[in-house]
Amino acid sequence: MAHHYDVIFEGETVPGKDLASVKERLKEVLKVETAVIERLFAENPVIIRRDVNTETAENFRKAFEYAGAICTLKPMIPQSGNGNGNGEDIKVSGSDKHDRPTGTPVSSRTIKTANGGEMIVTNIESVPGKMIVEHFGLVSGSTIRAKHVGRDIMAGLKNLVGGELKGYTQLLQESRRQAMDRMIEEAQQLGANAIINVRFSTSSVAQGAAELYAYGTAVNVVD
Repeated sequence: MAHHYDVIFEGETVPGKDLASVKERLKEVLKVETAVIERLFAENPVIIRRDVNTETAENFRKAFEYAGAICTLKPMIPQSGNGNGNGEDIKVSGSDKHDRPTGTPVSSRTIKTANGGEMIVTNIESVPGKMIVEHFGLVSGSTIRAKHVGRDIMAGLKNLVGGELKGYTQLLQESRRQAMDRMIEEAQQLGANAIINVRFSTSSVAQGAAELYAYGTAVNVVD
């Protein structure tokens, strides 16, 4: 039988850690407003999450420890209501796989980088099975490509008979790859090991030329 736990915070910090710094780091880790952090320290004990599995509970413990705070994992005891007094659990982004809305398409993969490293890239706001412990903000990469005369001629012929414009398909694939490589390079320079919420957009910048833009949020994740 799988064990489940309540994750509880009682206002304790790691000895030697500055309280103001701990609060600021917790704010980043939990992705909440300052008022919520102040409430955590003023109204403890607070149940951060109720009835989570062992993996998720350990992720919370590691996240709090990273911020310089201490949370307690207690075997779950069924009871009514939530421990923070207002009927809400405080959630850490990416801490629980079940937090993802049903039906959300997930695309997450680890990409080998040019310098031999690795970067996790995903189109959702978390990395399944991992905990986000640090945010670096927006990263992006772009490339501007012009039409190719030969491809335009073939595209014109294809428009007459129908079918895939393979020349343009290849051009878009190359553009996406280059834009993503540049985005990953920027994330690496910040010290990130993952990029979440990755999106692509295109825009026309000149006659016969278009920009393909890739962007996302650079983060650090731990198991």
